[in-house]
Amino acid sequence: MQTAMKSKHLVSAKKSLGQNFCIDERIPEEVVRRLSAGPQDQIWEIGPGMGALTERLQQTGADLQLFEIDQRMQPILTQKFPEAQIAWGDFLEIDQDQLPQVNKPLLVCGNLPYYCGTPIIRRFLEKGPKPERMVFLLQEEVALKAAAGENQPDYGFLSVLVAFFAKAWVGSTFPPSSFEPRPKINSTILVIEPVELTQAEKSTRLQALKMISVIFSQRRKMALSLLKKRFSDVDWAQRFEMLGIDAKARPENISPQTLLKLFSL
Repeated sequence: MQTAMKSKHLVSAKKSLGQNFCIDERIPEEVVRRLSAGPQDQIWEIGPGMGALTERLQQTGADLQLFEIDQRMQPILTQKFPEAQIAWGDFLEIDQDQLPQVNKPLLVCGNLPYYCGTPIIRRFLEKGPKPERMVFLLQEEVALKAAAGENQPDYGFLSVLVAFFAKAWVGSTFPPSSFEPRPKINSTILVIEPVELTQAEKSTRLQALKMISVIFSQRRKMALSLLKKRFSDVDWAQRFEMLGIDAKARPENISPQTLLKLFSL
């Protein structure tokens, strides 16, 4: 979590890195509570900043692995957390086979910059490693989309993707005044708990997502007509009838479970 709370070091936020430092004590308290970590766990914190959340995480006794893109934080983090492992650079640019070894139940957390929240969530869900739980502070809009169900205003492609691989729900929402510099939007806690899937089940879901992304690119139009136009070699009307889907249903009206069946027949 990128934060400047109670730090003797002053590092100015870099707009290019999407940094908004947390100055609200309630945020690390909720993240740690929802993470529910102990000495038996390994925690990956993405974007520790100056380490206020890291201090709380260290108190759990879990093994700490930090990922920090901002080299200016190096003297701060290495001094405050000598026992933590730290990877310097962009988490999304680390090759999959170069990620740290996971030898305990994995928990993941962080205050994610708005530009990379969704890609980080997708990486863990689609490629792994599989955490027991993830607790992120994200742009409110992204958190609500990730946890939304069908027929809800925020339901979309991200909602389906997350539902294919995990259970998700939102926690507290925090105003711009909880950060420095102040962002223009609210931030919300998102909790994600990946489910156990076989490699075959995972492959089926990944394949289905390729087609689902097509219909959600025009989510206000009827799903059946979109599919007929884009994938004309399939009898979609028959599939809709077989699954009891209304022929006039829009993508936002169809549940993740039904979508998985629709594209797995």
